[in-house]
Amino acid sequence: MDLESAQTEEELPPKIVNPKECVGPQCLQNKATIAWKELRVVATDMKKNKKEILKGVSGYVMPNHMLAIMGPSGCGKSTLLDTLAGRGGSSLEVSGDVLLNGHSSNLSYGRSAYVTQDEVLVGMLTVRETLTYSALLRLSSRMSYAEKMKRVEDALVEMGLVGVQHTKIGNWMMKGISGGQKRRVSIGCELVTQPAILFLDEPTSGLDAASAFFVMDTVRTLAEKNRTVLTVIHQPSSEVFELFDQLCLLTRGSTIYFGPAGEALSMFNAAGLPCPNARSPSDHYLHVINEDFALGSEATKIENNIITLTTHYQKHLHASVIKDVEACAQPGPKYDASGNQANPMYQALVLSQRMFVNNMRNVGMFWIRLVMYLILCICMGTIFFDLGNSWKETFSRAAMLFFVAGFLTFMSISAFPAFAEDMAVFIRERLNGYYNISTFAIANTIASAPFIFGIAISSSAVLYWLAMLNDDGDRFPFFFLNLFVALMAAESAMMAIAAIIPHYLMGIAGGAGLLGIYMLVCGFFQPVDVMPKPVWTYPLHYISFHSYTFYGFMQNEFENTDGWGCPCADQRGGCPPALGGESCTASGDEVLNYWLQGGNPLGKWANFGIQWVMVAGYRIIFWGLLALKEKLNQ
Repeated sequence: MDLESAQTEEELPPKIVNPKECVGPQCLQNKATIAWKELRVVATDMKKNKKEILKGVSGYVMPNHMLAIMGPSGCGKSTLLDTLAGRGGSSLEVSGDVLLNGHSSNLSYGRSAYVTQDEVLVGMLTVRETLTYSALLRLSSRMSYAEKMKRVEDALVEMGLVGVQHTKIGNWMMKGISGGQKRRVSIGCELVTQPAILFLDEPTSGLDAASAFFVMDTVRTLAEKNRTVLTVIHQPSSEVFELFDQLCLLTRGSTIYFGPAGEALSMFNAAGLPCPNARSPSDHYLHVINEDFALGSEATKIENNIITLTTHYQKHLHASVIKDVEACAQPGPKYDASGNQANPMYQALVLSQRMFVNNMRNVGMFWIRLVMYLILCICMGTIFFDLGNSWKETFSRAAMLFFVAGFLTFMSISAFPAFAEDMAVFIRERLNGYYNISTFAIANTIASAPFIFGIAISSSAVLYWLAMLNDDGDRFPFFFLNLFVALMAAESAMMAIAAIIPHYLMGIAGGAGLLGIYMLVCGFFQPVDVMPKPVWTYPLHYISFHSYTFYGFMQNEFENTDGWGCPCADQRGGCPPALGGESCTASGDEVLNYWLQGGNPLGKWANFGIQWVMVAGYRIIFWGLLALKEKLNQ
């Protein structure tokens, strides 16, 4: 391109014509050309202050091409990528045009592939399992299983992952594949849908030079199959930079160069900012405009460089870029890639299976928790060993049952870090259109229930007969079922908290505070009819699932029983003859009346049912909060 003169009106800009078209069955039939004109993005902070992030930028990218979006930190490159991908968010005011094949862009969940900077993957799955679950969750239910597995095989080959296909991804407690391989797995998860558009946010971040080149060389191969690739990249090596067709160089939210990547150096030379012989061109582009560490005279020099480059671009290149944008904005075939077409019920089963496998392999998710529960129940069982029927021992039974209702459920917060990891995976997969929110909530419930049931029944079996609790009739089955639903309610409450507070440390603190308040108002520490009515009784006592858990345990232990020691038996001289003397006993209902003063009169199975309603309620709250956040961010 002639940098000193704009092209005439009659000329067709040669750079918008693909130098080679990919033909054959290996190439995508659906193609996408993205063009953006005078795109402005304004962000509003909590104090209603506005900041213009993008200031009227224009550009385009076509099939078979890779666009590098570069610039110093804070220049707006990630905002540009997100806006083009339809991920701008509700806090951003966007003006200008984003066109897809000449039509208003409607990219949203699942209509394009977006690979984030951080690899958020399920660490306990192998590479093949990760790609397989991605295919099963996203591909149409009308596609056969063999066809889906063919997509997985193709992705493994294309991304060079065949050699590590049976290696686990890895997490904090287990080393898995390398960083470059994780990046390729993230891209491979998107390739199973054969996307026509691929957005990459800093794909070389954290990689050494060799790994970065191998990753980007693989992406280059993908682009040459009629894919449209847009990449935010920070200071690529010379080898990596040579893989790009086009360059969009930003600073302070404005374009200082847009065009063929190989011709950017000519513009810098023409602007009087030539690249030194010993410096990489890609390093030079950022070196002359980076203000982050400039002070004094150096800051003035950078300021002059930016003014010079901006002026040169506007005078010599901008007009031809706009002409090319107009050519690319001509209406063509509509981009018809649809979102996820898998059956929601099938998705829920597949996602449940994936979560179940991850839970089985994740020592911290279930096995360590099981050991913790068993140790604690052995401690409780030996402390409250072989309880008798005296009045003092009714106190001991009530204290132990409260401890089970309160502190065994309190230990559910130990699962919050693992759940926070699941939430991070969910957010990435949701943004890429894997499944909807309700599918995740249902799958999490199905996958976690067997483990919670195992914890409940094993803990109950250890504790129940060490303490010699009442085992008449259905009392033991009710005990472990009541513990099971209480643990389900606690985990469901943690899910609702995670929807508001995704950070695991803050989530643990919030969950501990909520469960602590619930324990205080359950009726053990203070009878309900003595507690202050505003707030503590209404509504907290009645919305605390601990109230119903504790009542259920107490009714299960004492209801319809007799032969408990009278309170007066422990007094000097014992019980008076009028009460029966040494033969004086209290009924289980009298014990319940003492402990449950002012409490609900419902039976134990009614309390059990109310807790299930609360489990469903917390899951619905979780779904509603995520749906609301998603709506606000659109």
